[in-house]
Amino acid sequence: MTISSATHAISINPHNGEFLSALPWSTAQEIEQALQSAATGFRGWKQTTVAHRAQKLRDIGQALRARGEEMAQCITREMGKPIKQARAEVAKSAALCDWYAEHGPAMLAAEPTQVENHQAVIEYRPLGTILAVMPWNFPLWQVLRGAVPILLAGNGYLLKPAPNVLGCTQIIHQVFADAAIPAGVYGWLNADNQGVSTLINDVRIAAVTVTGSVRAGAAIGAQAGAALKKCVLELGGFRSVYCA
Repeated sequence: MTISSATHAISINPHNGEFLSALPWSTAQEIEQALQSAATGFRGWKQTTVAHRAQKLRDIGQALRARGEEMAQCITREMGKPIKQARAEVAKSAALCDWYAEHGPAMLAAEPTQVENHQAVIEYRPLGTILAVMPWNFPLWQVLRGAVPILLAGNGYLLKPAPNVLGCTQIIHQVFADAAIPAGVYGWLNADNQGVSTLINDVRIAAVTVTGSVRAGAAIGAQAGAALKKCVLELGGFRSVYCA
């Protein structure tokens, strides 16, 4: 049977051309289930304390270190990064969890201020579930560098990964499960372009972040703008755009 990229996300070892895996694109039912789970997860997560979330980040870092070699080997196998660099990506990502656990709560503390000679307070409140469309070149780091501060701030995180690194994506999902992150707070979907459009236009998605090509960013940014969703675009390594 021939497997087509029109119906499946396909992963092939770039070093030797070995077929690794194929996964059907998410169905409309799977997308709806993920959105329901994300909405439920966010409602509970936003009620937790920042201190609790910070501890969960430490748990994610520990869980990642426990699966560090498994993760590094998968990075090398799926996207071709030398194993030394893959292990460094794992170590850097785990350190990120620790850093935000230690320093992040202070960034979210309420800030007294003056407004027209009246005392006021600036507060940082969760937005909702953030849709993240991420690339293949740093299959762990790109996910965690966004997910970690997003979760610390009380938001949910729904990942749409690059189709050739789904093995890495599945390990990341298991890391979050190992750290006992509640269901729906972190999730992922193997969505195609139509699936991404569906997610952007759903009211249960509060904002969108994309790292990828200029073409992908232009398409997703246009859809996010039409849906009046906040978006952050990092495009091709030389264009960064924030849309509020």
